[in-house]
Amino acid sequence: MGTSTEAVAASQVRHRIKLPNSRRRLIKLVGVGAGGARVAGATGERELQEVSVAMADPGNAAAMVALLESFAEADMVVVVACAGDDLGAVQMIRQAARVAGVLVTGIFLQQDHGPAAQGDLAILRPSCDLLVIASDPDYVVDMLVELGA
Repeated sequence: MGTSTEAVAASQVRHRIKLPNSRRRLIKLVGVGAGGARVAGATGERELQEVSVAMADPGNAAAMVALLESFAEADMVVVVACAGDDLGAVQMIRQAARVAGVLVTGIFLQQDHGPAAQGDLAILRPSCDLLVIASDPDYVVDMLVELGA
């Protein structure tokens, strides 16, 4: 492709990420609650590059401390939760990510829009820099691939 062709192609793109900013990101994928842990575990089996999978277990203090400390090595934390999951660990994850200077993206998987799901969303919204609501667990893998995993 010639220089003028590259310039035309670049001008037609609304948002372009320049090469120095286009490096792979280390993503920490955290499953929260039983459903989130199941989805994160299945995603971890896909062996995506630069994705480290962990489960948040607020009942295990040592494991939670190790998880929260691991955020210092990550470029992004992706929290996966399903409707009806125990979301008690989400606020701790947000605080640790904020200290580490890492963005938190939440992926909330829901099949219905009932009051329970609305309550879960009320917990997740203030704890995430970006919250994605999806109905298909395969969306998690698709999103990670698009992020460069």
